[in-house]
Amino acid sequence: MTALMPERRAVAESMPSAKRGNARLYEAVVASGLTYEEIAERLAVDPKTVERWVNEPGRRPYARHAHSVARVLGTTPWELWPSMRPQDPAPEPVAVRPWVLASAHDALRRVEALDLGTASPTEMALHLGALSSVLRTVVDFIDPAMGATA
Repeated sequence: MTALMPERRAVAESMPSAKRGNARLYEAVVASGLTYEEIAERLAVDPKTVERWVNEPGRRPYARHAHSVARVLGTTPWELWPSMRPQDPAPEPVAVRPWVLASAHDALRRVEALDLGTASPTEMALHLGALSSVLRTVVDFIDPAMGATA
């Protein structure tokens, strides 16, 4: 193990030294300086669940938790659980007109900035309508046959 700062060493030493099932996750936890309890609190799961993800071979969380753990630890779920990476071949790139991409970015930016707790139903409907329209346009460019049947 590489030299750790004193506070991180304490975290690493407080974790069970038994054979680790997921060395990548263990190293990310140690590097973050967080304890299982702190990670569990941020994810609203039991600390024992986090410990199992680290120590039990083959144990992996649901996808939503894997993404949340990765975000908390500053990495990607595929770095922590390589077997979770989709194995489908990458689709071939499709040429989309610049104005379509600009509209998509704008609609997505507005929807992501929308505060669902304070937004009015009318405001939500307007943003959802704009996003739906852009998605329909993108789908029509990528797969005209699908757009015609939808």
